[in-house]
Amino acid sequence: MALRNSLPVAITRTALIIPVFITGCLSIVFTQWLSLVFFKNNASTKYSMISTTKTHFSILLGWLTALVNPCQIVITVDAKTVPHAQQYKVDSSQNLHTFLSPNSVLISNHQIYTDWLFLWFLTYTSNLSNAVFIILKDLSKLPVLGFGMKNFNFMFLSRKWEKDKVVLTNQLLEIDANARGVGPANGVQLVSTTNKSDIKKWPVNKTQKSQQSQQSQQSQQSQQSQQSQSVIWPYELILFPEGTVPSDRTTKKSAEFTQSKNLPPLKHVLLPRVRGLYLALMKLRNSIEQVYDITTAYSNLREDEYGEIKYSLKNFYLRGKGFESVNYYIRAYNIRDIPLGDENPDDIEQVSDENLVQFEKWLLKIWYEKDQLMDNFYKTGGWQSKPGTTKTIVGSFKMKNGWEILRPFLPVSTAFLGLSLIFYFFSVLFLSRANIE
Repeated sequence: MALRNSLPVAITRTALIIPVFITGCLSIVFTQWLSLVFFKNNASTKYSMISTTKTHFSILLGWLTALVNPCQIVITVDAKTVPHAQQYKVDSSQNLHTFLSPNSVLISNHQIYTDWLFLWFLTYTSNLSNAVFIILKDLSKLPVLGFGMKNFNFMFLSRKWEKDKVVLTNQLLEIDANARGVGPANGVQLVSTTNKSDIKKWPVNKTQKSQQSQQSQQSQQSQQSQQSQSVIWPYELILFPEGTVPSDRTTKKSAEFTQSKNLPPLKHVLLPRVRGLYLALMKLRNSIEQVYDITTAYSNLREDEYGEIKYSLKNFYLRGKGFESVNYYIRAYNIRDIPLGDENPDDIEQVSDENLVQFEKWLLKIWYEKDQLMDNFYKTGGWQSKPGTTKTIVGSFKMKNGWEILRPFLPVSTAFLGLSLIFYFFSVLFLSRANIE
């Protein structure tokens, strides 16, 4: 057993990371609270500060993760489909530099419960960690973390589709509107809300925004004051179409469903769910640029092992049992090349079966190719791509510099220092007056 996995080291490491993590989360939530209180009437500043706390959280969790289980990130990009593939590089300090297009959706196979963290780090290497949105199960009731993630506008799923589709639609439309400069982040008011479906409506473009604002003098004055300050807010939406990680139960369920649809068996991935991704792309189609298909594989994981067991949160963070590398194979698809159809009803259930079938064929093709890529990786340790069609870079999973860990704590430290100076000033003033008397 390695020294880093020994009980004394595990206890010492846990005693360090838990207080740092808790303190960091409290500091981040405090920063959010400050923005909500002091900038409640300044939508852009409030949104900017909340977005900054996303980067703070990615730094906090990334720094602690790198401390517990340092690893390499191996990125292979399909040079034919990925825009700006030549800009993927590693500097002399082993820092990764990537180029993800703003306003993109990242889809990946799901293997362990921290998949989202490493994809978030990928956006960090593109300087877009402040623009991340994640679709995940409902964690809103978690102490501190739940409040913070709600402020991040992460999309929580209740696993009840009738409810989830309305929540997802409204949040996606809001993200899309902000990316076009006509959303609530710029103080823009809703155009309307449909009574039947409770779907919120935002202006399609700035021209429509101007026309709709004439409906009332008050909204006209408000929106005209914001138009000159209009800001474009990009997004990076992380989504796992499989919905869960492979296990005995989910793999069996996926195999049964695959067989019922007369599809070939999948060996290493689960059959993807269609409607969630289709809904996301439909509601973001006015702003989205790229869909990145990311195949994720972890070293030291055999094809007959489940990542959720070998690299469980307990094993990974408390026992320090991690992997040597995270391996990504990245392809990209322009939204114009994805068969979404011309429909865009408020309720996704109103989309024609023909359009859904065409989209499902597109997604299944990607997933079967992903399954083959995973098979190649398990058998050879590589993706077996054609020579000259890809570019591979290897860098460290770490922050750009060691001082970045201080960023999540700066607002609290500054506030504490300010209050201390005020207290000191009044104490000196009180004592001076007492001495005079």
